[in-house]
Amino acid sequence: MKLKYRVIPKGAADGAMPLDWVFIDEKDIKKAALTNFEAVKVIANEYKNSYAAVDIVDLDAVSVTSDGIMNPIAVTAIASVDHGMVNKTYGYMPISETPEYEGIFEDEPHMRQWHLDQFKGKPLFRGPNAKDRGTERAGHNENMTLTGRIANNNCGSEAFNMVEMTEALVFMSAANELMRDGEVTVCVAGPEVSVGIGMVVSERWGRIFGSANLGGYKAGMSAHNSGEYAKTVKSDYPAFAAPKEKFMKLMLDALDTGLIVGRHLGPSPALMCTAHAYGTPIDIDHISDRAWIELESVGISKEEMSKPVAKPYTREEMIAHAEEIIPGMKNAKRYKASEVVDIKEVEVDPTTIA
Repeated sequence: MKLKYRVIPKGAADGAMPLDWVFIDEKDIKKAALTNFEAVKVIANEYKNSYAAVDIVDLDAVSVTSDGIMNPIAVTAIASVDHGMVNKTYGYMPISETPEYEGIFEDEPHMRQWHLDQFKGKPLFRGPNAKDRGTERAGHNENMTLTGRIANNNCGSEAFNMVEMTEALVFMSAANELMRDGEVTVCVAGPEVSVGIGMVVSERWGRIFGSANLGGYKAGMSAHNSGEYAKTVKSDYPAFAAPKEKFMKLMLDALDTGLIVGRHLGPSPALMCTAHAYGTPIDIDHISDRAWIELESVGISKEEMSKPVAKPYTREEMIAHAEEIIPGMKNAKRYKASEVVDIKEVEVDPTTIA
């Protein structure tokens, strides 16, 4: 039996990627008659002389970005492998399905996107529950795995080589493109992306925050909470994203349901500029003073966002002008998935995964 997987190898995208990052479709794991953890051990055996981050994904499920936008892909387990090893305690973490609990749409209004036709009825995976995390992980906010030099953080969207002090970002929208043979854009993340990552929504069992209780950071607040420094936190890392016109469609879908940036959705630079150009409401006063400091540090001012545009763009115009409307990811280069991903198959040896 063979296991199929995809990897963004170190050096991909004209040298941008600093480490190997493996993605496995859950369907391919089932075809190989493996559990998710066994699949990770198979990958670890392939890396006896190297190291990699590993994301297991479900293309028939949904998840949510840190600022609250639903995507048609979910990470169902993360792992770190280094020279054939998977740390027994910290190297692997499953991510269980997030249930539709009573009151979810009141507690987490951004989840109204779950009613959209393209997402309705699909299982939701965000962050780990208490059982997934285990008893030996500290109660901090980072949902990550660690083996040797490799950390896989925030439920599979950031990976680090902790010896070389290098990091890469693969956003959910990019993972979706890579798994479906689409296109991605790659460049240094820049200050707008760095600020945007911190503009979170409150969730139970979130990818970054929240457990059985809602996370303490609510829409309109900054989880980075670090003033002008926020624009530097992730600014110099290589970032893989979906082309802006594709991510624009997802944001417009959310706004078309009546969700309001700053009240229901996180005030990331991307969402702020999209809502402003589209003429949909922004809850200016619900955005905290600390969040405004971070936004204004990247040129998004309270004064400007308070002024309605003379003529809002239509949906079609928003998509056509996505490149200029969505800030950040400047000078990004577009790649076909096949140009940055290697598709591999490995023969499964049952004796090595027992």
